Amino acid sequence: MIAMKALACRNAGFNCDVVIRGDTEEEIMANTAEHAIKEHNMKPEEIASDEYEEHLRSLITTAC
Repeated sequence: MIAMKALACRNAGFNCDVVIRGDTEEEIMANTAEHAIKEHNMKPEEIASDEYEEHLRSLITTAC
């Protein structure tokens, strides 16, 4: 069984209680990008930077 993974938006530095969940890091990254653009007015180029992606990946945890 694959352990579900999660990323808490608040841990990424936003005053936001959304938790993005998914089966893979790629799924979480795609959903996180969509959330950041829609809810936090981030630009796609901000999210696409290697540094920001690395930071977000470091925040992904195994969900209960």
